[in-house]
Amino acid sequence: MKTAIVTGTTSGLGLEIANHFLSIGWKVYGLSRGSSKIVNDRYHHLRGDIKNSESIKNLIHCNVKETIDLLVNNSAVFDYNCFEDTSLDVIDNIIDTNIKGTIYVTKFILPLMSKMSKIIFINSVAGLEEIENQSIYCASKYALTSFAGVLGKEMQKKQIKVTSIHPGGINTPLWDDTDFHKDVTKLLDPKQIVDTIEFICNSRKNVEYKTVKIFPDIEWH
Repeated sequence: MKTAIVTGTTSGLGLEIANHFLSIGWKVYGLSRGSSKIVNDRYHHLRGDIKNSESIKNLIHCNVKETIDLLVNNSAVFDYNCFEDTSLDVIDNIIDTNIKGTIYVTKFILPLMSKMSKIIFINSVAGLEEIENQSIYCASKYALTSFAGVLGKEMQKKQIKVTSIHPGGINTPLWDDTDFHKDVTKLLDPKQIVDTIEFICNSRKNVEYKTVKIFPDIEWH
């Protein structure tokens, strides 16, 4: 049985990813600050804040013993505001979650991964483009793009594949507190991102998918 760990499984895309891999027979560890809606014997929920390095280190060390075939770094926080009106607390939360927290999880899971395991970063088009009113979010995602790219190069000798997926707007609760998208039904369905992840997982072992950009046709990036 293959095993995945997915961050941010409380709702949205992370919940969709976890449920999909459970549906095809995988064991899944979910890691998030909130409780889980998933009820499945092959699902194990780890509740913690990825910003807290020691807490996450202990949580993984005490609960995850088997080889991890897939790590999906999905947890992220978002803010839609001009830079001048962005508070220091918001800046810290975005940087600490989207960059440092993701790096912490990767650092602690990596020793559990073996040849042909895969690490997938759910990044954003904001990690490749400059989007108004998303300056700090863009900064965090650009940093993650660089980190994932260097990690992928370093992991070649271990044959661990690293991919950054850069979606545009996805129909998830991320947009609930903004008016950025008027009609979220026209955005990507989370299942489309799940399909992309499964395609990467099932690809031939001699193929690298470094950067995948995908967005709904109401956008252009």
